[in-house]
Amino acid sequence: MARSSKQLYLAIQDAKKLVREYPDEFIAWTTLISAEMDTPEEDYESASKHLFEAFDKFPEHSIFFALGVYLESTFVCPVLDETKIEKIESMLDKMDAKSKGILYYSMANLHQFERPDQYEPYLLKAIAEYPEFPHYYLDLGLYYISNENIEKGKLYIKEGLLRVKECFNEASPLEFEISLYTFIDEEIGGLYMFDEFYKEYKEMSS
Repeated sequence: MARSSKQLYLAIQDAKKLVREYPDEFIAWTTLISAEMDTPEEDYESASKHLFEAFDKFPEHSIFFALGVYLESTFVCPVLDETKIEKIESMLDKMDAKSKGILYYSMANLHQFERPDQYEPYLLKAIAEYPEFPHYYLDLGLYYISNENIEKGKLYIKEGLLRVKECFNEASPLEFEISLYTFIDEEIGGLYMFDEFYKEYKEMSS
C-alpha cells in the first residue's frame, strides 16, 4: 500500500536522524536517499546532494556518484556545462560498469540538444559498458528513426525490448517501494516498463 505524504515526510525526518546518529553507516545513507526519492515531490536536489556526500564516505560504491550525476543533470540542472563534463569524465576510471553506463547515458542526455552529434557516441558507450539496460537501446533507436535511419532504429528498439524484464500498469503496479536501486533499474534502465510504453515501442519496431 502506498504511504501518505505525511508518512513519507516522517520517513525522511527519521532517515535524517539516522544519518546524524550513524554518519558512517552505509544503510543510513541509502535509507535517507531512498526516502527523499519516494516523496510525491521527489526531492531530487537533496537526493543528489546526499548521493555525492555518500560517495565521499563510501568511494567503493560508485553507483552513488553515477546516480547523483544523473539526478543533477536530468532534474536539478539539465544544462550542458563543460566543467561538469570534464568532472564526470575524470571519474570514469573509478567507476564499475553499471555506473559508467549511467554516466555515459547522463552525458548523452546533456548533449542531446546543444551538441546532438555527441548524443549517439555517448549512447553507444553506455551500451558497450552496460548492455543490460533497455533504455540505452531504445533511446538510440528513437534517435536513428528521427534521423531517417529507420531500419537501424528498429533493430535497436527490438534489442531494447528484449531486455525488458517485466511490464506493469496502474491496475497491476509493481510490488516494491522506490529505493535508489529500484529507481536505477526502472527509471534509468527501463527493466520495468508500463504496458502502454512497451506496446508503443513494439509498434515502432515492426
